[in-house]
Amino acid sequence: MSITAETAQAHKNDPAVLCCRAEEGTELTPENFEDPAIFPDLIDTGLLNIDGALKLGQVLNGSKLTKTVDSLTPITPDIVDKYDEEVDEAAEETEEVAEAGALTEPSIGGQVQNVNMSVVGGVVKLYIGEGKDIAIEFPV
Repeated sequence: MSITAETAQAHKNDPAVLCCRAEEGTELTPENFEDPAIFPDLIDTGLLNIDGALKLGQVLNGSKLTKTVDSLTPITPDIVDKYDEEVDEAAEETEEVAEAGALTEPSIGGQVQNVNMSVVGGVVKLYIGEGKDIAIEFPV
């Protein structure tokens, strides 16, 4: 499913992956890209490999495809005519702060628990090591 310009802006530091087949010469716009929120599931099932993929912010600058590619194809330097070398650093810092939300020793009911929480690709992953190693994941 394609994304909007607002979603593309919010995810400009995430990998650029086509949502649909696109012909050579297609100028890349937000509508050409898959929602990064579903990447973890696609990667887990082996349907997607984002190694070497450029970021959305690098290719939403008038880049055009140099060859016809299928859906769920990561955008790499060899299939676009141009791309930006860097993405806005301020957005990366915000993303790093969100991902660094790991709780090392929170107190629950006056007891110290082994709890770790992270936000990755629009999914909250909560691991509770106390008791029966309970792991909870839910979309955000």
